[in-house]
Amino acid sequence: MLENIVHCFKCIIRNFHNTKKSYKTTICETNKLRMQKMKQSKSYIHFNAKLKVLGSGALGTPENIFFITDRANYIFNCGEGTQRLSQEHHCKLSKVYNIFLTHVSWKNVGGIPGLLLTAQSNGLKEINIHCPEGFDSFIETIQSFISLPHLKISYPVIDESKIYNDDIMNVSYIPITKSFNNTEKSSLNLSNKEQCHTNINGKRIINEKTEEEEIKTEKKVKRIPRLLCFICEVHSKPGKLLVDKCIDLGLRPGPHLDLLKRGMNFTKEDGTIIYSRDVVESSQPKTTFIVLECPTEEYLDSIINHPTFLKYQTESTKKENEVFCIFHFTPEKIFTTQQYQDWIKKFSSKTEHVILNDENTCMGSEAVYKNQSLLNMLHPEIFPLLNKDCFENDKETKNNKFHRARTAQILNIRPNLSNLINNQIYKESQNYIDEVLKIPNLTNVLEELKVIINEKSSEFNLNNISDYPRIIMLGTGCSVPNKIRNTSSILLRINKDSSILLDCGEGTLGQIIRYYGVSEGLNILRSIKAIYVSHIHADHHLGLIGLLLQRKKITNQKLYLLSPRNMMPWLNFYNDRFESIVHQYILMDNNNLYLNYHKSTTLELDLYNKLDIKEINTIHVPHCKFSFGIAIILKNDKKIVYSGDTLFCQNLITLGQNCDLLIHEATMEDGLEKLAESKLHSTTSQAINVGKFMNAKFILLTHFSQRYSKIPSIPDKETNVGLAYDFMEFKLPQLPLLPFFYPCIKVMFNEYNKVMTN
Repeated sequence: MLENIVHCFKCIIRNFHNTKKSYKTTICETNKLRMQKMKQSKSYIHFNAKLKVLGSGALGTPENIFFITDRANYIFNCGEGTQRLSQEHHCKLSKVYNIFLTHVSWKNVGGIPGLLLTAQSNGLKEINIHCPEGFDSFIETIQSFISLPHLKISYPVIDESKIYNDDIMNVSYIPITKSFNNTEKSSLNLSNKEQCHTNINGKRIINEKTEEEEIKTEKKVKRIPRLLCFICEVHSKPGKLLVDKCIDLGLRPGPHLDLLKRGMNFTKEDGTIIYSRDVVESSQPKTTFIVLECPTEEYLDSIINHPTFLKYQTESTKKENEVFCIFHFTPEKIFTTQQYQDWIKKFSSKTEHVILNDENTCMGSEAVYKNQSLLNMLHPEIFPLLNKDCFENDKETKNNKFHRARTAQILNIRPNLSNLINNQIYKESQNYIDEVLKIPNLTNVLEELKVIINEKSSEFNLNNISDYPRIIMLGTGCSVPNKIRNTSSILLRINKDSSILLDCGEGTLGQIIRYYGVSEGLNILRSIKAIYVSHIHADHHLGLIGLLLQRKKITNQKLYLLSPRNMMPWLNFYNDRFESIVHQYILMDNNNLYLNYHKSTTLELDLYNKLDIKEINTIHVPHCKFSFGIAIILKNDKKIVYSGDTLFCQNLITLGQNCDLLIHEATMEDGLEKLAESKLHSTTSQAINVGKFMNAKFILLTHFSQRYSKIPSIPDKETNVGLAYDFMEFKLPQLPLLPFFYPCIKVMFNEYNKVMTN
């Protein structure tokens, strides 16, 4: 009898636990389904979110931040190099629906053309650009050289009385104008001396405007806010439903659970009131962060006296209006002024401050340093280790709430707030080397290569060659930069003081700084006496303006810009609407250097004299309109030919007859001839055959598709063909060494080689 009672009691307890477990499972499953439906709908309230520094602002690097959530990403400022860093640091451009620009300057917008192209190719259909008035004309102009047919671009109206609102946050616009006493005429209203441009033939053209037009322009310049600050409030996080408490109170799954989660009370059938606070965790309050820039002292008074900031500052703020973080896109000379510092102190002592400017050192890309460390094992001179400026310690800040921006810094907002987290992205070279040496047979192959290099160096007497000319491959990828290869650029150093850039893709300035470091990099900018642009596709010229602006800071000496004539509208637009760079260059039409159809003019002779060369010739190649190849003849009659982008081209063969070096694009591998033809590019064998037909002494392949970023393929038994890599530096007598690297590269990057061959 007693045993039966105990058995029945155990059954009752077991059934109770099973029932509780069943209720709990049912409620959990219901919540799971509800969350799935919520994610499918346009409105949702539960999401993870973090703020991530992408570009620190170090010289040659963008300064920007990503706000990353489960559903959408937001970018604040988009300088040159943004798309490349976004790939490496997993900031998805296909989820960027909003770009916020504090100030329309190249350092904030130089990365937008490339970013929009990449985002479109990744499937993005529409995007909002929150910016000062007039930026739409910038987008219209860049569409002369980039195509965005599948991307809808909108410009929300900037009104201080309105806010941008979505399911993630509210953003308030704070338009800032220059202080009245400091207002100067901007580049939209140039002085008489500056109201001109240099045409494609080097002649100065006066921009004629009526007096009435000048007055209208001046008024427009003073009226339009040129600067925006953004106050961003991430919506409060609703408390989580406490399932165990619901079960204990006898609540079954149903719509009343939603009522309780939204803060409403629920009355059961027996009259018992279930209070929301008893079954739902406390909500996390809204999180506020501010993004601001003070580019010059002219804006300082307007920022620090703007009334909108008052409610967020300590003197009059409530705890709910405390600012979590302020991102200062502000030059050091402004940031350190007493006025600016006193204004900062008015915010809560808990507020984090992140400083983004060119006093920072982190360039943000580990991949290029890792790749160069590995290639350095092949030949330390041809693949030298990159400069370590980016490893330098940042300037000290006054307390632990002030931070120098470094790539991959994170401030978590959801699910829980966190102080700034510094993620280490660089390792010492030896760490990368130790890792790769684990690859089977690599050590043996490296030893064999070392023996061959020593033998050939002795055979070719490479220990006694002149230091110049030398060639540095700054960008060897096509179309879109990736972690390993930047877009097109080649630095030909004729001597210590004279250089010419062959193409200038986005991020070229950054590549120079990575390679040489800051101080020597600036010397290289001074040495550049000419920049040649083969055609106006974005991956061949988008780095030009950033490089010219930096060069403007260190020298007043003009360089020669050898360019297709259809580059003119873009340059004139930038000179008229942004910073004036017109006095930084003398334009020469590539047509004016056409093979056998030009005579040496005064400009040409001056160009040759400054470069310390004998002659330059160009020729049309089949790619886009006004595409050119170029041949440079040095004073010792050595001839260097660069194809630009092209199909197999008889014109180029004529131009390059008996050259010492042909640098030719090889975008596609063999077997993709039809795809190459449709894109107006060359395959590997087509490029090699061009070199053979022109009797080139050596052929260097470049401009590789992203699919071959680590190891492009070349046919076997090609003895005078080499592969270009970013940061490869060589002198002409060293060219015969390059083919011997290929067997070792295949072993070193065997994983990528297998993928490619499959």
